Amino acid sequence: MNKFLIGYQIFLDGLEKAAMAVAMTLTGLLFLNTATGIIVDQVVGNSLVWVEEVNNLLFAWAVFIGAGVIARRGGHIGVELLYDLMWPSLQWLLRMTYAALALIIVWVMVYFGVKMALFVGRYQTSLYLDINLFYYYLSVPVGGALLGLFSIGAALPDPRKPAKDMQDDMQTVGVDL
Repeated sequence: MNKFLIGYQIFLDGLEKAAMAVAMTLTGLLFLNTATGIIVDQVVGNSLVWVEEVNNLLFAWAVFIGAGVIARRGGHIGVELLYDLMWPSLQWLLRMTYAALALIIVWVMVYFGVKMALFVGRYQTSLYLDINLFYYYLSVPVGGALLGLFSIGAALPDPRKPAKDMQDDMQTVGVDL
């Protein structure tokens, strides 16, 4: 069990680094695209009509990829003060409840996101650049899948933690060390 948990956490470490690099790159491109649009508008006097389309695409992907990464670090809504005051067994129960609820949301995001991406991608393209809207909507199921993987990782104990923390986590799950 420990080898599986360590392997899964190592996999998530690599996935988190890759997702963060992609999200940061997309955010940087979003900034550059917006700045380019503003500069061209001020210097030339005409705005670039495609800037908003590209910004929408970049923003959607950055947000949904970033939401998954944030889930691993517990960055979504939470009240740490109350959580820290609870017994370890109750903390474990809350982590499992969070993971279960997150997986329900993930299922909705992935299932309906794929259906929507396929449906919209079949019939619609963006106005100015003629980009298939499938690529816009695909960000929802991809972000949902990342959210699911990272939520599971956040709920599971990490055997790489200091011995005391890991022992508390493993005992609440019922694993003998």
